[in-house]
Amino acid sequence: MPAGTNYCITEGMIQGPLRNVDLDGDGEVDHVEFCCRNQFLHPNHPLGWIRQLVVSIDGQRVATDRITFCLRGQKFAVEHLATISDVWWHMGERAIIHARVPPIGSGVHKIECSFAVSLFVHTPKVDVTDLWPTLRQDIDAELSCDA
Repeated sequence: MPAGTNYCITEGMIQGPLRNVDLDGDGEVDHVEFCCRNQFLHPNHPLGWIRQLVVSIDGQRVATDRITFCLRGQKFAVEHLATISDVWWHMGERAIIHARVPPIGSGVHKIECSFAVSLFVHTPKVDVTDLWPTLRQDIDAELSCDA
């Protein structure tokens, strides 16, 4: 692959199950969740290496403030990922993405994730001032929901 065109193995990065979930425990479905496996080719970075994460479900972009990134039981607001320097997402590790959207129906749904990752590489530091350029990596998958 030409340099700079791919920064991860996209196939299988977005994984099911795709589920409607009740995260606040009030008996009402309030989120949709799916898994994202770290298949970036250079995974030795803190979460702050992810400068932006955009999620779309069936072509509808989910507002950033309605997305959480859950890693090892810790939930992180996506709008704050770029500031996290002490939590690392390791190669092959699965994160759960929660999107606060209305419940989705049974069937196959298209999930799209667009990561903007910093080219400030091989360091535990985070580019909090956005001095370095980013590389955008778009990933999509079709996942089934049993609703």
